[in-house]
Amino acid sequence: MWVIVSPQTPQTLKPFKPSIHRRLNPPVQQTHPPLPLIKASRIAHLTDARYFAAREVNYLGFNLEEGTEGYLDPMYMKAIREWVEGPKIAGEFLQAPIEVVRESAAFFGLDAVQVSAVAHGDRLADLGGVEVILQIGIGQNGLELPAETLKQYAALSDVLLFEATPGVDIQTLFAADPEYWRNLFQLKPSLLQADVPAAVWPELLQTYHLAGLGLIGSEEEQTGVKSFDEIEEIFETIDG
Repeated sequence: MWVIVSPQTPQTLKPFKPSIHRRLNPPVQQTHPPLPLIKASRIAHLTDARYFAAREVNYLGFNLEEGTEGYLDPMYMKAIREWVEGPKIAGEFLQAPIEVVRESAAFFGLDAVQVSAVAHGDRLADLGGVEVILQIGIGQNGLELPAETLKQYAALSDVLLFEATPGVDIQTLFAADPEYWRNLFQLKPSLLQADVPAAVWPELLQTYHLAGLGLIGSEEEQTGVKSFDEIEEIFETIDG
């Protein structure tokens, strides 16, 4: 699937309203399991934003931490959000002081913030009143922090996003102690962001009681043009 967006600036585009079938199916006629929660992260251009909005993801995430890879000027983020409807807008912060995170949420009118369990976990209480997506890394040896610590942090979070390090064999890691992972994913609605084949997602979601998954934006082939074949395969798989 290719998406082509006019290379016009966001200010010249007409508002984009999602038309994918998710909202059009009356609940009484639903034949598939409820769709999972989905967060699209690291959105850096309008092409990704429009595609994911049309796919009715729950969150569009923008890296607003200046000086980091993938940083997007918040003013451009504000321009993009004017032309998409539906998803909550989440600011992503990896190391920024918690005061900066809180002030950014207020100043830019963010619907949610994504922060790091390692960098921000001890100060989550300072984000009271803000929807918090807590990012937790998964490496070759499992969680990047003790499970008991995560349980404390989860109490102050709304959604947990478990992000697997590239190269981690998630299926093997989870299968070694499935009950351990299921218990962690029940702390709060939990999303998994991992590099696994599209066909594997339904089993992962069901077996480990995950609320959904995280997807990542990427560069355009050229301005306004991008192939979404791989991501589209994931959507088709989880849509049943």
